[in-house]
Amino acid sequence: MPYLRVYSRGLTIEQKRTIAQRLMDVTLHTFQLRPEQRNQMTIQFVTESQLDRLGGHALIPREADFKLEVISHDLTESRKRAFGEEAVSTFAQLEQPTPWERIARMFGVGSASAGRVIFQFNELSPAVSEPFVVNQDRMAA
Repeated sequence: MPYLRVYSRGLTIEQKRTIAQRLMDVTLHTFQLRPEQRNQMTIQFVTESQLDRLGGHALIPREADFKLEVISHDLTESRKRAFGEEAVSTFAQLEQPTPWERIARMFGVGSASAGRVIFQFNELSPAVSEPFVVNQDRMAA
């Protein structure tokens, strides 16, 4: 099942819920999963402040607002492209610029990359997803 990790500079709980819901829908559609597989997806949110506390380095490039890491099986180029195109709209809908930001953008002043999302796709090894079963009979001996 797909694992999604959203790196951001900070989101409200409501924004996280919205993003999670939309990313689940996008994932079900683009990876052609069954509706009952929705509960088997994992979406994790990581903020820069969490990384700072853990001694990590910034994982979001300066020119982007979000980084979305997708870890799954069978990541073909067409799936990556379809996922990216649909997922970008999820983050674009979050962006609600202030009236001053809108005016500044109209005149070409300000960040042209606001709302930009960086994607990282990683193929999930089949060995990782296979269940590990401990033989309790051998442990008792």
